[in-house]
Amino acid sequence: MVDVNAEIEKSLKNVDCEAVYYYPENFDKLPIISYYQLTERPAFAADNAEMIQCGTAVVDIWSDVAPETGEISTKVNNAMVTDGWAREFSMDVKPDGKPGEDYVYHRTMRFSKIFNV
Repeated sequence: MVDVNAEIEKSLKNVDCEAVYYYPENFDKLPIISYYQLTERPAFAADNAEMIQCGTAVVDIWSDVAPETGEISTKVNNAMVTDGWAREFSMDVKPDGKPGEDYVYHRTMRFSKIFNV
């Protein structure tokens, strides 16, 4: 079995932005990327042995500057696709807070990848 979270972390290491597992502890240092495994499942088995696994990753981008989420998502997409992931979708999530105050822009992305076990 492949550790999908380790694979996501490896894919994001060349993006010029801090990446943390699951959810940022605080939003003091923006921008920040968070990631986690959404699903992991066997995709093919033979002779009672798993041979291919499918993993799905969620990558979230958090920023206090709206255009920055788009810029970083392009870098995330390039890094993930270069490492064999396929983007399933990307969308902006309604910002938290009030404009001009603690406004946090959020973009979520989903990727999938097939792994040889």
